Amino acid sequence: MKRILIVEDDSSIANLQKDYLELSGFHVDIAASGAEGLDALKRQPYDLVILDIMLPGMDGFAVLK
Repeated sequence: MKRILIVEDDSSIANLQKDYLELSGFHVDIAASGAEGLDALKRQPYDLVILDIMLPGMDGFAVLK
């Protein structure tokens, strides 16, 4: 099963994306901040990361670097 990480600070958006992706057969994790997303990426590999650009603290461009 393919794994997807959603890095999104708006929980309603993240949960909506997660619901649709899980219905399509993906395993989905959510990180609410850039730092939390980086920690998740250190723990396990993902096939895809959906990254919000406007995150509090560390923006999506900093996470991407």
